[in-house]
Formats: sequence, C-alpha cells, structure tokens
Amino acid sequence: MKRSIPFLSARALATLLALSGAMVLPSAWATSSEQPTIQSLTPNEVASGALTPETANGIRYVSGGIGIEERAWLAAHGKEFNTHATFAVVPGGEFVADVQVQILAGDGKTVLNTTANGPQLMAQLPAGGYQLVATHDGQTLKRAFTVSKAARSTLVLGFKH
Repeated sequence: MKRSIPFLSARALATLLALSGAMVLPSAWATSSEQPTIQSLTPNEVASGALTPETANGIRYVSGGIGIEERAWLAAHGKEFNTHATFAVVPGGEFVADVQVQILAGDGKTVLNTTANGPQLMAQLPAGGYQLVATHDGQTLKRAFTVSKAARSTLVLGFKH
C-alpha cells in the first residue's frame, strides 16, 4: 500500500525544493491557523503518537511520521538517534511511506533492512561510513553518508514522480 503525506517540516521542504529546483511554495501547502502544530500538542497527545523503536542486528531504529502526533513523537525522541532519513517525492514534496530501506556498512555488509512505516526513519548507528539504499515505487536511490560520534547524519531522499 502506497501512502503519501503532504506535510513537510520547513527544513525538509527547503531541502526538497532545492533538490527539485522549485522556487515557489504551492498554495496547497499553506497551513490554516486552525490546524494543530507540533508545538500546540499536549504531552498526552504527543504520547498518543508513540512509536516503538525496534532492534535488528544490534541497530536500534524507528520509522513513522504519519500524523502530527507521530511527527511530534519523532521530534521529541530524535536526539536518541544519530541518523535521520526523510523520504518524499519531487517535485511536489509529498512525504512517502512504505519505502524499502537497506543500510550497508563500509564493508558492504547489510546492517539494517526494513520497510519505513512513514516518511521518516531514524537509526542509531556506530561511527563509520555507510550507504543507504531506498526503493519506492520501482525507483531506487542511494546515498553515501558518514556517522560521527559528534554529529547527526541527516539524509533527505526525493523520489521523482
């Protein structure tokens, strides 16, 4: 089942617009003042979007981000993970879920193989070099990245329509 989620953080939106060469924010993305924001949620509402981190091959990870509560939970717990990946479609910027994700260590060994349940995947990886391979709707994207002890690795992958 393919799902697309039309909400982007300002940072992810700016990155995706830069990747797609777009210059104008479509009016469909304008938010109403009546819509809740991550900042307007109560702690109980954030907790209601709780996701359950999993562990595979010793790697702790979580995916999600569908609905404001899940996005708020991910924002609140993001510091627990040193690798953040966001998946969307360009142009357009719609978030996508059900992305097959494989993370390979520098030696080519698969350290994580999962399907992202939402547009965001967060993992806690040992320091080193990696390659993320993401497949959605028949399209595969690859990104090399490095995890350090001091900084978080942030990847934004834009699948073409």
